Amino acid sequence: MEVVAYSVPEIHCAHCSAAITAEVTKVEGVERVDVDLEEKVVSVHGAGVSDAEVRGAIAEAGYDVVA
Repeated sequence: MEVVAYSVPEIHCAHCSAAITAEVTKVEGVERVDVDLEEKVVSVHGAGVSDAEVRGAIAEAGYDVVA
């Protein structure tokens, strides 16, 4: 299983976490999503997960990935 971390500086609350988790878990291959509100990082666990699809899912939730 791979883990990829995404910096999402706009996240700050449980609603942010829930919205991102709901969208990213729809991406094929994603097994788990961890959102660290303090560090402002979304960690995606899975195998063969498309980076572009995860970034798109985070955008669909209303947030921007930085770098």
